[in-house]
Amino acid sequence: MENQAINILQLIKEQTTKFMKDYDLEQAPTTSLIAKKVGQDRSVISKRLNELYRSNELIKINTRPVIYLRLVSMTNTNHTYSSIAEFRNEHQNLIWEQIIGWNGSLKEVIEQLKAALIYPPAGLPAIIFGESGTGKTFLVKKLFDYGKDQEILKNESKLVVINCAQYADNPELLSSVLFGYVKDAFTGANEDKPGALQSANDGILFLDEVHRLSVEGQEKLFKYLDTGTFSPIGDDSKEIQSKTRLFFATTEKEERFLKTFLRRIPIKIKLPPLQQRGAYEQRMLTYALIIEQAKRINCEIAISKQCLSLIYHGHFQENVGQLKNCLQNIVAKKYSKALGNDKLEIKLGDLPKDLLKQVQVQHYSIAQGKEKLVFHPNDTLKTLINSDNNEFTSKIKFAWQNLLNLEGKQVKDKKRYYQVVQNATHNILYATYNLERPLISDYAEVIVNIFEVAQIDSVSFKNSSVYDIAVYLYCLMRDEFETDFSEFDNFTGLEQLFATELQLIDQIAKLLEMRFEINLTASDKLWLAILTANDNLAISPKTPAIIVAHGYATASSIADTCNHFLQSSVFTAIDLKPDISRSEMIDNLKKLVKRISPQSGLIILMDMGSLDSIIDPLKAQCECDLLVINNFSMGLALEIGNQLVLQKDLRTIQGKISQTTVQSRLCVAQTKIVPTIITTCMSGLGSAQRIKKILDQSFYDLIEVQIEALEFKELINYQELDLFTNRNVIAIVGIDNPDVPEIPYFGLEEIITGEKIQPLKNILQPFSNDKNLDLWEKRLVENFSLDRILDSLTIISPDKVMTMISKYLKGVQTDLNERISNRVQISLYVHIANMIERIIRGNEIEKYDGDNSKIERDHYFSVLKKYNSVLENAFSININDPETAYIRDIIVHG
Repeated sequence: MENQAINILQLIKEQTTKFMKDYDLEQAPTTSLIAKKVGQDRSVISKRLNELYRSNELIKINTRPVIYLRLVSMTNTNHTYSSIAEFRNEHQNLIWEQIIGWNGSLKEVIEQLKAALIYPPAGLPAIIFGESGTGKTFLVKKLFDYGKDQEILKNESKLVVINCAQYADNPELLSSVLFGYVKDAFTGANEDKPGALQSANDGILFLDEVHRLSVEGQEKLFKYLDTGTFSPIGDDSKEIQSKTRLFFATTEKEERFLKTFLRRIPIKIKLPPLQQRGAYEQRMLTYALIIEQAKRINCEIAISKQCLSLIYHGHFQENVGQLKNCLQNIVAKKYSKALGNDKLEIKLGDLPKDLLKQVQVQHYSIAQGKEKLVFHPNDTLKTLINSDNNEFTSKIKFAWQNLLNLEGKQVKDKKRYYQVVQNATHNILYATYNLERPLISDYAEVIVNIFEVAQIDSVSFKNSSVYDIAVYLYCLMRDEFETDFSEFDNFTGLEQLFATELQLIDQIAKLLEMRFEINLTASDKLWLAILTANDNLAISPKTPAIIVAHGYATASSIADTCNHFLQSSVFTAIDLKPDISRSEMIDNLKKLVKRISPQSGLIILMDMGSLDSIIDPLKAQCECDLLVINNFSMGLALEIGNQLVLQKDLRTIQGKISQTTVQSRLCVAQTKIVPTIITTCMSGLGSAQRIKKILDQSFYDLIEVQIEALEFKELINYQELDLFTNRNVIAIVGIDNPDVPEIPYFGLEEIITGEKIQPLKNILQPFSNDKNLDLWEKRLVENFSLDRILDSLTIISPDKVMTMISKYLKGVQTDLNERISNRVQISLYVHIANMIERIIRGNEIEKYDGDNSKIERDHYFSVLKKYNSVLENAFSININDPETAYIRDIIVHG
C-alpha cells in the first residue's frame, strides 16, 4: 500500500475515534473533512476513499454527506450502513471485541455484566468472584465505556473505584468515603462532603476487594441496596437518592460474606483463572502483552516459539497480572542491556529461572526449533487474531501436509499416521475453552447413539475415539472453520492402509451428516477413519484400568480426558445405559477383560454399585490382582492413572484412597506372591516414595522384584496391621531402621557408599543373574545422581547430561585402571552437571583455590584433560584447567 493511502487510513482512524466518542457530525470523517486535512482536491480524495472502501479497508455510512470509518476490528462482512443508528446498533459489541475471550471464555461474563448495567431503571447490583489478576477491574472499566457509548450512562457520568482493602482497619473512614458526611459529624469534619454513592450518581461505583468490607460496612449498604437511598454520616434524618450502579469484586469465596448481603446482589459472576481460559486465549494474551511492551519501548521484540511455549505453559498464581509482570520484567532487563538497538531479541536464558524450573518439573517438552516471532510496536489485536485466524484449520492443514509427506515416503506403519492425526485433534481440544467442553461431550453422546443405531459394538470399539471424533465434528460445525481440504482428497495409499477403518466410518457417515447437519468430504472421512485406528496402536501401562459409568459417553469422556492428560492409554471405558441390567454389565466387563487380557493387575473404577457384585464374577476369569473402586471422581481417576503410569502396585494405590468417601476392595491373586522390597523413612511417606522411584527405575527389566513404599509407623506396628500376610518381603531399604525381625535392613547411605551392595546382591541373586546385577548397580548410581541433579538444572537436559557424564567416567576409570566408588561417582555426576550449566551460562571458575599455580598436573589431571573432549563436544563448551583440577580433587580426595 502506497504512503498516501496509509496516511489517509491513519487520519480516518484517528477521526473515527473522535466521531464515535459522541457521534458528533462535525467530527465525522467525510470526504470534505479528509480533503481539507490532507490539502488535496475533493474529487481526488473521493476516488481514493472509494478505492479503500472497495478493498475492505473502510466502512461506509450512506448519509449525506457519506461518512467513512476505519475500525480496529474489520471482521464484519457488512461494510455499508444506511444510517448512523444502524451502524451503532451493529457495532454495540465493538468495545468488547477488543477483549481477548469476549466470545470465548468471557462470553457469559460479559453478558452478565451488560445485563447488570442495562436492567431498568438503574441496573442491578453485581459481584464478580475471581482470583487475583484475572481482570475484574479491567472488565468494569470496559463496562463503563460500553455504557457511555450506548448512552445507557450519561456523558457526565463517573466511574468511582474504591479498594476496600485500604480501609480494612478503619471501617468508619470507609463509611464516610461511601456515604459522605455532614459538618461536625466527627472531629475534623469542617464541612459537608458528598460520598462515593452520591458522586457516582447516574454512573458506576465499583468496590474492589469487597471481602475486606466489615460486617458493619455490609449492613450499612443494605438500606441503599433495598431503597436506593442512603444517609450521610452524622445525619440519619437526611435521605439522599442516587441511581448509582453498584459492582463488587472479590478474590474470596461466597462463604466470607453475610448471606443477607449476598441475597441483595442478584447477579453473581465467576471470572475464570488464566489456566482455565484455553490454550488459544492464553497464547493471545501472551502475544498482546508482548505487543504492549513493544509499544512502551517503541522497539521490535523478537522471541523464539520455544520461549513463548514455555511462557504460556507456565503456571501464574496471580493470573494475567503476574503474566504481565513476568513479561515486563523480561523485557525491562533485556532493554537495559540493549539501549539504542531497534530490535530486542529474547532467548531462553532471558527467562526467569523459576519459570524454567517450573516448566521442567511439570515435564513440558522443550521444542528444539529456533523459529522466532517478531512483535512490532504498531501491531494490534486485529493483527494477532488475523495471524492466528482459523487456527483449527491451520492445525488440520499442517497435519494433512505431514500425512502427505509420510505417504510420499511410502510409510506403512499405521501408528505414524495415527499419531499425526491424534496430536492435531488433541491440540484443537486444548485450544478450546472450558465452556466448549460440555458441548463436545454432548456430541460424544450423540455419536455413541449413532454407533448403536448402526449396530456397531461400542464396547469393543476404542471409546477414546468417540471423543476425538466429537472434537473434529465440533470443528466442522464452526462458522470460521474452512472445510475445503479437496487438495488432500486423493490419498489412494492411505485409503488402502485404513480400508477397515474407512468401512466403519462409511457405515455411520450418513447418520453423522444428518444429525450434525454437515457434509463429510473424502478427506473428512479419512481423518475420522485414522482417528478410529487407535484400538491396536495405543501404548498402555503394564496395569490397565477400566472406567464403568452410567450415561451416554460419560465413561468415554472421562477416560479420554484422563488419557489426554496422562499421555498414555491407561483407561478403557464402558458406557452403561441408565437402565442396563447387572448381568448385561457383567457380560460387557467380561468381554473387555478378555480382550485386554491383563497380566500384572487390573483396576475397575465404578460410578455406583456393589463391589462384591463386580469382584465375585470376575475374579475367576481375571488371573491377576484386581482392585475395584466405587464412587470415583475425575480427580481420583487422574491420580490413579498417574500412579499406574509410574508403575505403582495396586496395594500402594489403594492405600492412597480415602476410604471415607470412596469404597475400594483389593482381590489378590492367589497363584503367586511377588518378592517385595519395602522402602521407608521416619520423615514420612514422601521420602520413602522417592527411594522407591529410584529403585523401581534401577530394577526395571533386570530384577524380578517389586518395590513398595510404606509409612515408618506402619512397619513399627507390622504385627497389629498384619502387613506381611500377603507379602513376600525380602528386604527393607530406607533412612531409618524399623527393626523388623528376620527381614534384613539396608541403609540408603550404606548402599550408596558400596558397603552393603554385595549383601544386597546376595539377596537379589535368586531373582536375577550376575550380569543384570552389575547393570543394576551401575543404573542405581546413575539414578541416585539424576535425582539430585534434577533439583539444580534449569537449562540442559538431565537425560543428555547423565549419558555424557557416564561415558566420560567410563573412559576415565578405564585409563586410570581403577574403579571410582559409588559415593564418589554420585558426587561427580552432580558436580560435573552443574559445572556444565555454569560454563554454558558463562560463569566458569577462573582460578583454582585463588592461584592456578597450585594445580597438580599429575596422571589424574592428564587423564581428565584427555576425556574433557567428551563433554566439550557434546555441549559446545571449553573446560579450563581450574575446573579440571576441582574434578581431580573429588576423585583423589573423595
